[in-house]
Order: sequence, then structure tokens, then C-alpha cells
Amino acid sequence: MIIGHYIHHLEGQGGVEVYLKRIAGAQQAAGHTVYYFSKYTSSSDHNSAIAAETEASLYEQAKRLGVELLHLHASVSLAPPEDFVTIRTMHGHQAYCPSGSKYLKRQGTPCDRAYSLQGCLWGHLIDHCGSIRPHRLAENFQTLFNEKRILAKIPVLTNSEFVTEHMIAEGYPPHLIHTLYVCATEVAHVQEPPQIGIPHFAFLGRLVPEKGVVWLLRALAQVKVPVHLDIAGVGNQTATLQTMIQQLGLADRVTLHGWLNMEASYQLIQRSRALIFPSVWHEPAGLVAYEAMLNARATIASRVGGIPEGVLDGVTGLLVEPNDIAGLANHIERLATDWALAKQLGENGRRMAQQSFGLQNHMQKLMQFYEQVMRSSKDQPLGLSNCS
Repeated sequence: MIIGHYIHHLEGQGGVEVYLKRIAGAQQAAGHTVYYFSKYTSSSDHNSAIAAETEASLYEQAKRLGVELLHLHASVSLAPPEDFVTIRTMHGHQAYCPSGSKYLKRQGTPCDRAYSLQGCLWGHLIDHCGSIRPHRLAENFQTLFNEKRILAKIPVLTNSEFVTEHMIAEGYPPHLIHTLYVCATEVAHVQEPPQIGIPHFAFLGRLVPEKGVVWLLRALAQVKVPVHLDIAGVGNQTATLQTMIQQLGLADRVTLHGWLNMEASYQLIQRSRALIFPSVWHEPAGLVAYEAMLNARATIASRVGGIPEGVLDGVTGLLVEPNDIAGLANHIERLATDWALAKQLGENGRRMAQQSFGLQNHMQKLMQFYEQVMRSSKDQPLGLSNCS
């Protein structure tokens, strides 16, 4: 099969880019021809991505190269030609949230409001859920209008039931929407969590307000047993967090590792007692939790978005309400002092992840979906079973 993948920034370091390269690499390894199309390209782009500054040029070039199925991983403003097989993976909230964040920045809390023009304008202006600059604000709402127009006509994969349910509630055709959880790289051999020395806990993610690192540091300051926190990531909150670590007297309990590649990230997870995933926005899925599960590590996570679909409270991890400082501190202490529980949760998570979040399982379902889409006509609803 000749497959095209489209994204705005192929060389980004976010979960979407990681996921795209992961599945495209698996498709190439299986013998498929894969082309990368990117709105913004650079000399370092992976596999010489083809520049597609406009959607018209995207479709034109994809057709010229004989692409049989175009897989969109980002929004487009121009609908694909009706005779061109196209699908979309919805990695975020752009289909029902103008800012795409589902996060109220002023309050530092997840947004649970349904979309409305008046309510979301208020959210931008008062709650700072999105930019208040006139041109950016207008772009946010225009993007949502484009999504509503285009995604009502093409098959869509979502990365969680949370996103699926919100799209259906917003009026998108249910028969075109299917849940396929994102995948993590499988781990052949894992070790038990270390028992000797101070228990380490790991955070991996962008250092931005919605990822909840400020909340995590405040909780860590209340932990009464010896623990160490390893933070891997970069972002615009780095300087703030460095200052906060000093102010809270945590300099000897926290290590900032900066950005780590996948191999180094997995090594950090393997050295930890558990992963901490303290997001304070509605994470659409939670790739890092799946990575921890495949490494047989428990996850302490906030009960937001699609996270509880993988982190099952008391089964594969421990859940806490966002911004609950005492609750998060208690969960850290619990796993720091109960190695057997952390081990059991990690083992449960690995078994679940191998069934639901492994690359091999994911690719089988994805290629099945591709084939169903290519066979189906406009009037035949698709029937891919949702992952669980």
C-alpha cells in the first residue's frame, strides 16, 4: 500500500510526532511505501518530508505520488477531494474546543464546559483558555468551524473514548468515529522496581502549566518519607520550576534531566518506583502512561480526560483529583513505602498494555481500519471495533 501521512511540524517532539513516526516506521518495515507531508519543513526533516504549505498542494502531490490512503494527523482547512481516500486521527480536542486545550489557564483547572460560541469566547477572554489576541482568537474559532465541516465527512480515529464521546456529543456522525488507542514501543525484558536505596519517581513531559508540575512539586514538599523525583522534559516553565525547587527546599530531592530520547526515557522509567502523570488539563489519551505500563511500572495520575481508560485506580495505578496536593502526596508516600503494591500495579499494567497499547496490536487494528475504509463506499458505515 502507498500511504501518506500529513502533519504540521514533523520534527516536533510531542506525542503526535512520536506516534506518527512510530506507526509510519512499522508500515515501512512491513513493506508499505510511506510518504511524509509537512506544512513546515526544514533541512533536518525525517525521511525528507515533502513540503505541503497548502492543502491544495498536499492533495495534488499525494495524488501524483500514487498515495492510496492519506492519513491526516493535523487539521486542514480544505476538504480532501471526494475521490481521494482520506482519514484523520484526532489527537486532541480541536473538534469541539476552539483552543484545543480543554484547560482554564487562569484557574489552572480542566475545562468541563460543552462548546458554545458565547461560552468559549468568554473562556478565551476571561479564563484564558486560549489566546486573546484578535487574530489568534479568530483563528481558533475558524479552525473549529473547519473541523466541523470536514470531519463530518471523513472517517476519524480518536485516541480515547473520552474524545470519541465528546465528538459524538458535539454532533459528529457516530458511524465515522472509532477509538484506537495510541501505542507505545514494546519492551522485551523488564525488571522489577528497584528495592534498594531511596525510591525514585519519574515525570516525563513538557514543562508547561497544564502538565501539573507545579502541583507535583508542592505535593512532593509534603511527602514525609525519603523519595527522589526525576523530571525529564523542556518547556517555557523550566525557569519557574527551578526557582520553585529552591524555594520549597527540594534541591536535594529533584533532578531536572532536560529532554531525553526514547531510550533514555525508558531507562529513567526502569530506574523508578513509579511514573507520576499529574496533568491538570484533559489529556486526550496519555501515551507516557502506556509507556510506563509496558515497562511494568505503576502510574500515579490525575483523573482527567482519557487517562483513566489506561490508568485503572487500584489496578494499574493510583488516581487523584487534579490539584489535590495532599492526595498526590499520600499516593507518593503509599508507593514509596509499599514496594509490593508498586510491583503488582506495574505487572497488571504491563499485561493490560501488551493487550491494548502495544505496537503490534495497534498496527493490526490500524491496517484493518485502512482496508475497511478503502473498501467502503460513502453510504456504508465502517465497523471497526473500538479498542479496550
